[in-house]
Amino acid sequence: MEKEISHEIHCGFSKELLEEHYARYPAVHENKIKEIEARLLKADTVLANTTYCPLRSLKMEHTHALNSVKLHKCFFKNITQGAATQPSLEMLGMLERVFGSPQEWEKQFFALAMCARGWVVLGFDLEDGTLRNYFSDSHAEGVWSVFPLLVLDVFEHAYCTAFPSRSDYVREFLRRVDWAEVSRRLHAAMNMYKSK
Repeated sequence: MEKEISHEIHCGFSKELLEEHYARYPAVHENKIKEIEARLLKADTVLANTTYCPLRSLKMEHTHALNSVKLHKCFFKNITQGAATQPSLEMLGMLERVFGSPQEWEKQFFALAMCARGWVVLGFDLEDGTLRNYFSDSHAEGVWSVFPLLVLDVFEHAYCTAFPSRSDYVREFLRRVDWAEVSRRLHAAMNMYKSK
């Protein structure tokens, strides 16, 4: 495991519990990612279909495994190894500005934890620089911490009234991509990566 787990018990998170959790989920999913990626390279793209096709199924499971690994790593890293800590003054200020108070943030976060089926996340929105609580019922609901470079809405509402088919819509979109914007996003993503 990337982070050494203390032998002591902290808030109910024993070393044994965390190690078992790690072994059952992110460790297994890390191996599955490699297997799925190998299959994706061979997946038939001619049979692509929104109801079912091997490519769609593989990509859903790839996202599931990838998000499992990413979210679990964050989870394990944000469990303290020592005494409980307090939010920084900067974090407290942001919670106050966005949620009204740290207590209101915690109340909302707790409520999401009671109704979510998978994950609850306090996130920093890179677009507007604010904090938001998010939840995800499935690992396959998007990829966390991904900086989007090119985005296409393929929900039916985006094309059904203006295009004869989804394929016509996608072809037209690809003819109208603003690659200067895509390049700008790429440079921003690379700068973020380099600054880690």
